[in-house]
Amino acid sequence: MNFIISNSSEIPIYEQIKREIKKAINNDELKENAMLPSIRNLAKDLRISILTVKKAYDELE
Repeated sequence: MNFIISNSSEIPIYEQIKREIKKAINNDELKENAMLPSIRNLAKDLRISILTVKKAYDELE
């Protein structure tokens, strides 16, 4: 799953992550019961804080 996140955007990064996940669901890129990347792996891939990814996942939950 490829997330497009911008550090220069006025939208907080955790909000961008939430939007990208919702977009993937709506575009059938993320199927029902499919696993999201782990918090640690996504944070590492995006080079952001684990807490930022956790906040996005918590809000989606």
